[in-house]
Parts: sequence; C-alpha cells; structure tokens
Amino acid sequence: MSKWLIILVGLILAVSIYEVLRRQILKRAALKIRQAGQRTVDQAMVASLAQLSSVAKAQQVGGMLHSVPVAAVWGRGVMAFEYVIATPGMVAADLPEVRRLLNNQLQVYAQAKKITAYQSAGPALRVTDTWLRDGQLHLDVAYLMNEATLEYLEDLRRLNHEAN
Repeated sequence: MSKWLIILVGLILAVSIYEVLRRQILKRAALKIRQAGQRTVDQAMVASLAQLSSVAKAQQVGGMLHSVPVAAVWGRGVMAFEYVIATPGMVAADLPEVRRLLNNQLQVYAQAKKITAYQSAGPALRVTDTWLRDGQLHLDVAYLMNEATLEYLEDLRRLNHEAN
C-alpha cells in the first residue's frame, strides 16, 4: 500500500511541477510578444507625434512619451497601450481633431513600415480612446496584431454604441 502511495504522491508532484514550468514558459513568451508590440507602437507614436508637431492643432502635444499596457484591464494578449502626454491649454473640443490627425499619421507610419493588421482588419495602429485629465492628454493606441486585440476593439465599439 505504501508503495502505491509513494507513486501517487510522486505523480502528483511531477504533474504540479510540469504545470508550474509550463505556465512560466507561456507567461515569458507572452511577455516577449507584448514587449515587441509595445516597442512597435512606441516607435510609431514617437514618429507620428514628431510629424504632427508642425500641425497647429497638435502643437500642444508634447512631453516625454511612455506607454503602459491596458491588458491588465482588458485581458491577456491585448496589444493596447496608454500614453499620457502633457498638453497645457488643450480643451476637450480639440480631442476629435487630435485623434483624427494621430490616426492618419499612425496609418501612414504603418504603411511605410509595412505593419499589417491581423486578418487585414483595417489600419494596424489605431487610437482607440482619448481624454483629458489634469492638463494631460490620455491616449489609448491599439496594435491589431492578434485576435485578442481585434476582440478588444469590437468590445469598445459595442460599449461606445451602447453609450450613444
């Protein structure tokens, strides 16, 4: 009887160790993919904001650029990143124009760098949300490189449709 108990405990221990290692490997792979996507979006945002600095509406957009993934809220695999930029003097009425200009510039950048969207779902880089808080412009930018991000955009579309 004790022989079978030792075998059972050993088997449970082996399966547990395997599962922990498997999760760590998957987590590390997902982190590498997210970081690569984040670098791509960061580079696109830097280039786009530099191009927009000559446009009157976007001249107010400046400051240090740093992104934070929004995946903690929306789930694993979502390639969407939030940027917070100091924008003294910007008002809420400017947001649609800044969003339009930035989306256009991101699309130009994506075409120039041959960045494509998952399943040809339109522009690969999109500003999904903009808002002002405490004199800062908050931008959410999505990189449509996978199904999770495409589903995130669909969820946002549904939420915005229900809100209107």
